[in-house]
Amino acid sequence: MEKLYQKDLIFSSNATTQQEVFTEISSMLLEKGIVKESFKDAIIERESNYPTGLDLSPVAEGLPNVAIPHTDTEHCDAKAVVFIKLTNPIPFNNMIAPDNELNVNYLFMIINNEKTNQTNVLSELMAFMTDVDNIKTLETLETNEDIYNFLTNK
Repeated sequence: MEKLYQKDLIFSSNATTQQEVFTEISSMLLEKGIVKESFKDAIIERESNYPTGLDLSPVAEGLPNVAIPHTDTEHCDAKAVVFIKLTNPIPFNNMIAPDNELNVNYLFMIINNEKTNQTNVLSELMAFMTDVDNIKTLETLETNEDIYNFLTNK
């Protein structure tokens, strides 16, 4: 899993809406050549049809919520997990109860150009996110480099 994280794919964003953060990150990923032109629209559409917000309150009280946005393989040119720390929590719909909105602090965006293994990546991310210590540690990290070092040493 740690090989899916790259130092230049750890971001902080001041966006205040899903549309803004997806537009901002998609353009950076397009510049890096890891997604196709169609990626931004595809991830926005998929998130609206299949929400990826994850409520971490059942794991432990006070944990920030996360989302795992992803889209179909044909919109991706690489395999990676893009980590985005949100300065302002952004509302996402809950993947378990799609009518419920959650304020999300972190995005783990899956970029996958392979037809297989998306389920494995999702399950490993879920295991990481449901470990209280992992999320509490993320909360303490200030720099993208610190976040990268933590994610790649887990």
